Amino acid sequence: MDEMASYRLSDFILFSQATYFRQFELYNQAIWPLHLVAIIFSCVIIFALWKKPAWAGRIIASLLVVSWCWVAWAFLYERFYQIHVVANWYALGFILQAGLLTWYGVIKNRLNTLVTSQSKTVIGSGLLFITFILYPLIPFMSGRSWLQFEMFTLAPDPTVLATLAILFIYKSPKMLYVVPIIWVLISGVTLLIM
Repeated sequence: MDEMASYRLSDFILFSQATYFRQFELYNQAIWPLHLVAIIFSCVIIFALWKKPAWAGRIIASLLVVSWCWVAWAFLYERFYQIHVVANWYALGFILQAGLLTWYGVIKNRLNTLVTSQSKTVIGSGLLFITFILYPLIPFMSGRSWLQFEMFTLAPDPTVLATLAILFIYKSPKMLYVVPIIWVLISGVTLLIM
């Protein structure tokens, strides 16, 4: 029993911080020029939120669905699973969220009404700014290689943050918050103890 008490949470992570961020570097090199598609997705979302056309909710939901599916397959299942044995389960969670977004956002069009709460709009807009502008700059600010950047549509954390931002901006079903909040907790703990 004394041996069990000597373990720390970081002992249960089977990869180092350098290995984790190296995955993003290799991934970014392998998928180039899909980063341009990610930029287009981001611009379409910003345009739809700014101009508020009738199609905005369904298009934004569709872009989120594609993003969650891509991250599930291309990053979590194909890459992250190489260093993290439960990454395939994370990928399954991302597919589940893509299914929920398809059902509620695309089919039922439940992302068609903006919230009236100014605080939710400010939080959502702030999260979008962090996701689209600041998040890709984190490697520069932390002294890592610029190739280790993470972008919405291509990496899990910014995709989750962008989704949460959209959910704050639109009147959205509570069910759509579950997987993103679970991911924020998992990712937050992982980054904290790494």
